[in-house]
Amino acid sequence: MKIYLQQLIQKYLDGKINLKEQIALSELLADPKNIHAEEIMNDEWKSQLDNEIISNWNLKPVLDQVHHRIRLNDNNKPKQMNWTLTFQRIAAVLIIPLLLSFLTYYYFQSRIFQGADSYAEIQCPLGVRTKFLLPDGSTGFLNSGSSLKYPVQFAHKRTVELTGEAFFDVVHNKEIPFHVNTRNLDIKVLGTTFNVLANEDENTEEIVLQTGKIDVSSKNGKQLAVLLPDEQLILNTDNQTFTKKEVIASQYATWKEGILVFRNENMQQMARRLSRWYNAEVLVDDHMLNDYTFHATFIDEPLDEVLKLISITTPITYKEERRTSNKEGLFQKRKITLRIDKSKINQFN
Repeated sequence: MKIYLQQLIQKYLDGKINLKEQIALSELLADPKNIHAEEIMNDEWKSQLDNEIISNWNLKPVLDQVHHRIRLNDNNKPKQMNWTLTFQRIAAVLIIPLLLSFLTYYYFQSRIFQGADSYAEIQCPLGVRTKFLLPDGSTGFLNSGSSLKYPVQFAHKRTVELTGEAFFDVVHNKEIPFHVNTRNLDIKVLGTTFNVLANEDENTEEIVLQTGKIDVSSKNGKQLAVLLPDEQLILNTDNQTFTKKEVIASQYATWKEGILVFRNENMQQMARRLSRWYNAEVLVDDHMLNDYTFHATFIDEPLDEVLKLISITTPITYKEERRTSNKEGLFQKRKITLRIDKSKINQFN
C-alpha cells in the first residue's frame, strides 16, 4: 500500500496521473487510518524544504510540474530566508492541488449519490472507423461519421445513445439490461452482438441481430418486435412503420473490417454511404437514377477505383469538380456528381 501511494504521489507530481488514479489518491490521503499517508507527506514536505534551502529558494521545477507559476518576488530583488514565505509556497504546490483532488472526488461522488450521470462521447471522423470499449467491458465499432454517448459509469443502468452506425458486442448482465437509444428506437439487450444503422439524414433505421436476442421498442415505449439471430428490422421514420425479415447477419457488419457492401440500395443511399465512407461529397444529379438500385462489394478500394467500377458496370457516369483551397490553404472535400449516361442505357436493359 505504501509503495502504491508513493507511486500515485509521484505520478501526480510528474503530471501523469489520470482521473481514476487521482480519485484513488484522494481516498488514500483522506483515510484517517492510513498511517503511510502522513509519513509519506511528511517526507515529501521535508524534501521540498531541503530543496528550497539548497537551491536558494528556487521552486520553479516543482511549480512547473503542476503547471503553475507563482510570482512572489521581483526577479531583481534579493531573496531572503522567510519561513512563512516558504510555507506558503510549498502549500501552494502540495496542499492546494491535493485539496482540488479532494473536491474533484467528492464532486463525482455526490453526483453519483444524487443520481446524476456524467457522460462521455465518442465521435468517429468521416472516412475512418473506430473501435470502442465501454465501462462494463462491452465493445464494438463506430462507422464513419457516427457518434456514441454513454455514462462514464454503468452503476444502475447501461444506456448509450447512438447517431450513425455501430456494431455492438455486449457483455451479459441479467440484472442490468443494455439499451441502445437512437432518435426513434430503444433497443434492449442482455448480452449479444448486433448492428444498428441510424443516420440522421436517412428516413430509415435498421437493426440486424447476429447472436442472442433483442427487444425493439419505439421511443414512447411501444414494443415493435423481438429479434432472433439473422433477423433484421427496418423502421420507416416518416410513418413509423417497420418490416422484419430474415437476412445473413454477418454481411451487415463487414464494414468494420473495411468491406463496403451495397445490398440493392437506391442511388441516393449509395451516394450518402460513399460520402461518409470516403469523407467526400457524392451527389446524384439526375432524376433518372432514382429508378436504379446498386449491389456490389468493395474491399479496401479507394474512391477512384469504386467510381470507375460503377461507371463500367452501370449506365452511370461521374464528374469531379476541381478542388479549391481557402485562405488557410485547406482544400475542400472532393465533390463528385453522378449522372446517367444515356448512350449506355441500352447496354444495361
